[in-house]
Amino acid sequence: MMGPGISMPATSMKLSYHTADGSYRAYDLMKVSDAVIIGRDRQLSKLVIPDAQVSRSHCVIARKGDRFYLEDLGSRNGTWLNDSQITKSELRPGDIIRIGGTDLHIGGGVQSGADDPILGRDLGGFELMEILGRGSYGTVYRGLQVALGRPVAIKVLDEKHRKNPEQVKSFLNEARAAGRLNHPNLVQVHDVRQIDEYFLLVMELINGGSMADRLRIEGPQNNEVLCAILEDMGNALSYAASQKLVHRDVKPDNILATAEGVYKLADLGIATPISGDGQAHQVKAFGSAHYVAPEQARGGSIDSRADIYALGASIWHLATGKPMFDGTSRQIIACHLNTEPPDLLQLAPRLSAPLVDLIYHMLAKNPEDRPHSGEAVAEAARLARDGKGAAMSKHPTVTSGRLPARRRVRRVVRRRRR
Repeated sequence: MMGPGISMPATSMKLSYHTADGSYRAYDLMKVSDAVIIGRDRQLSKLVIPDAQVSRSHCVIARKGDRFYLEDLGSRNGTWLNDSQITKSELRPGDIIRIGGTDLHIGGGVQSGADDPILGRDLGGFELMEILGRGSYGTVYRGLQVALGRPVAIKVLDEKHRKNPEQVKSFLNEARAAGRLNHPNLVQVHDVRQIDEYFLLVMELINGGSMADRLRIEGPQNNEVLCAILEDMGNALSYAASQKLVHRDVKPDNILATAEGVYKLADLGIATPISGDGQAHQVKAFGSAHYVAPEQARGGSIDSRADIYALGASIWHLATGKPMFDGTSRQIIACHLNTEPPDLLQLAPRLSAPLVDLIYHMLAKNPEDRPHSGEAVAEAARLARDGKGAAMSKHPTVTSGRLPARRRVRRVVRRRRR
């Protein structure tokens, strides 16, 4: 990976993204003479992103010679680079910029591949062929296991983490724990190893992309797709719980779709174990702000119901096209803690009543009021898909003239507590 002192100038650099209507857009950064401002205001911004979560002038990409730098311009919701909020950072091929609800992908080439010293190399029988993306933990490559001729995805621990013995130990331990898991709705871990100074996590390659990708291309998803995701993810979470694991970061980026229409949960390497008291003990709060459960945001102990909340928040995003709450990370987390969700039927009126009830049930602030297991979520999703009454037997069905689902769910919860 590129680090201080080893970056090389790019010979090409392209920014690409999908608009809300699914159209593909690309911008050749090599044609930029000095800087390009990105935002939603056509008068202030050279590259216009029509996204309500994007500020009028949100960020700028500045060129210095053959290098490019991303800088936030005091935006309301922040500028994110590879899952980390930044003020200013150098860009490189494979980077993903997130502003509001839009992802901008940086592609291009570098002199002799020197910007990424292992791209194109064979590491211990694994050929690294293409960068699929970068996260805060490392870079994921499309690769080939040469001996078997098997396409794989390979996550390589980032250089800054390789220098930290505790991070390396955690990476290896969590990867080995994930490698012991075997379920059709989990991305399978094939191998974990050290090659020279590099640490590799070799995984099943899923060619269908993530649901975050699909949302950007297709827009909000329909009942059938959402119920299928809930069923498959419910089964995945049920299995993870049976193995005494809490995922902690369920989100659309970690829900992958195969070409056959099977949905798989990725990134089990970040899961944390459930101890003998039935709780997973966090050293610090973890998770993505848009999807994090209230009890997880507070830090301390959680169980599998935190993943159920995150799955509900993910389905909300996939159903409506936008996250449940907007704002800065701090504001969003405060909403998860204290604010009831908006009226889902107004945002996604084509959702079935059983599916709406299930989503609200999963998003209860109190873990005791959520479905008790991933298996219960999967069963409710099957009922919702088949149109067999309310998704959860304890929740009434929506009919015309009755209260919105959100308010009805609250009444049911109050009655149950009496």
